[in-house]
Amino acid sequence: MYDTAVSLKIRIEIEGRPPVLVGAGGAVVTLGRVEGNDLVVSDARISSRHGRFVRRGEGYAYEDLGSRNGSLVERDGRRTVVHPPELVPIGVGTRLLLGDLTSPVVLVVEAAPAGSEDQGEAGGTVVAARALTPGVPAAPKDAATLESLFTLLRDLSGRIDPQEVLARISTAVLDRFPQARGVTVLMADAEGLFVPETTRVRAAAGPAGRPSETLVRRVVDRRELVAYAAGQGSPTASVMGVAAAVLVPLVVAEEVIGVLHVDTLTGAFTPDDQAYLAIIGAHVAASLGSARRFRAMQLDRQALVAENTALKALPRPILGQSETLRETLRQLERVARTQTTVLVTGETGTGKELAARFVHAYSTRGARVFSALNCGALPENLLESELFGHRKGAFTGAVRDHAGLFEASDGGTVFLDEIGEISPAVQVRLLRVLQEREVQPVGATRPVKVDVRIVAATNRDLKAEVAAGRFREDLYYRLAVFPVRLPALRERRGDVELLAEQFRQAAVARHGKRVPGFTTEALGALSRSPWPGNVRQLEHEIERAVILAMDGEPIGLSDLSAAVTGGTPLPTTHVAEADLPVGPLHDVMEQLERRVVARCLADNAQNRTRAAQALGISRQALQAKLARWRDQGAPLGGDDEG
Repeated sequence: MYDTAVSLKIRIEIEGRPPVLVGAGGAVVTLGRVEGNDLVVSDARISSRHGRFVRRGEGYAYEDLGSRNGSLVERDGRRTVVHPPELVPIGVGTRLLLGDLTSPVVLVVEAAPAGSEDQGEAGGTVVAARALTPGVPAAPKDAATLESLFTLLRDLSGRIDPQEVLARISTAVLDRFPQARGVTVLMADAEGLFVPETTRVRAAAGPAGRPSETLVRRVVDRRELVAYAAGQGSPTASVMGVAAAVLVPLVVAEEVIGVLHVDTLTGAFTPDDQAYLAIIGAHVAASLGSARRFRAMQLDRQALVAENTALKALPRPILGQSETLRETLRQLERVARTQTTVLVTGETGTGKELAARFVHAYSTRGARVFSALNCGALPENLLESELFGHRKGAFTGAVRDHAGLFEASDGGTVFLDEIGEISPAVQVRLLRVLQEREVQPVGATRPVKVDVRIVAATNRDLKAEVAAGRFREDLYYRLAVFPVRLPALRERRGDVELLAEQFRQAAVARHGKRVPGFTTEALGALSRSPWPGNVRQLEHEIERAVILAMDGEPIGLSDLSAAVTGGTPLPTTHVAEADLPVGPLHDVMEQLERRVVARCLADNAQNRTRAAQALGISRQALQAKLARWRDQGAPLGGDDEG
């Protein structure tokens, strides 16, 4: 069995807080945000069970336990991503970068046993971490004190109301110490000052007094229990006439959140009394910390519910900053305020249903139902039933009345996607809905009045369909009262990068990966792709790239599909066989590369930035090539501007 003494010392560095030194020992030392871990680091970037130190031979190794934000080990200037269940050896000077790796929580190994790194993990006794500070007495030994302590701690278990925790602590302390005059718990306010949160004083003891600022500051600064007895030490007592007092820091992780103060007018507090209060202080802090976190979670949940409710009332935004999209949105916003029928046209994947929802949300019907139906996905008889409804017994299988989409959406909006796919028979019935504002369910003897707004969409050229006799001309003009064309993604200059970043963030959250962004080459390829499938194709491309990308690495060219990278041909010219250079392959490829780059620079007026974009490489990579060829005596030129 390993030595269970403190053999591992860690300095915890969190920006904005003073460094804290903690120690631990044993075969396994767990690290996490919540109580119950051996090393507790109270920071939102740390997972509840983030990682652990495991004894290997005589030394230690670190293992990430599948944390949300990950771990890096930095040794000798080199950083290693810790992939579960990999064990990475650590030693004195090792730095662990945990959580948000742009602004991490840093753990520095100050002391650790040296040992072989190739020996296997061994079992042993786990020893909880403890702050390396003086002033904490030994545990009480008498049975009555232990029983009282056990009863109180069991009573505190699961309490989630901070005021209830404080009330029960105060009652227990006064019951345990008949000589005690009162109990005060001071908590830090917004300015960092410690002010009384709750005070409990015996009825016969008179008004409560305020603890000495000097003693409180000493407790907070040193994170240690302070026991005061009249006539021993500084005359700055809690209150004039107090015989003794004990002040205990309430520490959550490395932060002092409050001070427990108990005083007496007669007698003193024995070492066992101080030990009891020290243990009480530790559990008060833990209970208060848990209660505060629970309360904060409740408030966060209430805020999230309110925010979610508000967001549900709004349409999903149509992302983009290009002028072509802005003009389309302006048209949609204006027509939304009317009751006019809208025909949305555009290529596949441009977001026609999103546009329909936008119109609905910004109309006076926004609080009513929005119904969507893909007309191309259903056969004619089923489409008729879905749109217009049927009555019981109208056909085999019609066992009950069924309200069609128009009837069920009365007062709201109906979105008919792929309207160009409907049959001539359905076109006739749809024309009646638009002209008379009524539907006649299958099997019904009389029509039903409906109040719906229709937004239709198609990727077909309906004028051509009318000319070919496949679409009714009168229906076309009823639908195209206000036609709006959604621009293709290749027409929305600058929107590809914005959409790609939004889709990356969504895919990263969905798949639980750390993919920080895109390389310059990848962004260049994305922006130059023609995107025949438009926004939908881009979304699927980014999700695929996030899955393929290495954890912790940005999306590169190799993570993109051939449909994207292959769709961006480099500017080259046809080379006749007689024009090919001869010689070793390396020299031939070097000469061809120079010719390709020279032609690209010429095509882009010697502007290196545009040439690099056209070549699918970074500007820095192009600069390096030109500098190398210049040193070899073969400069190609190129303008540094742009």
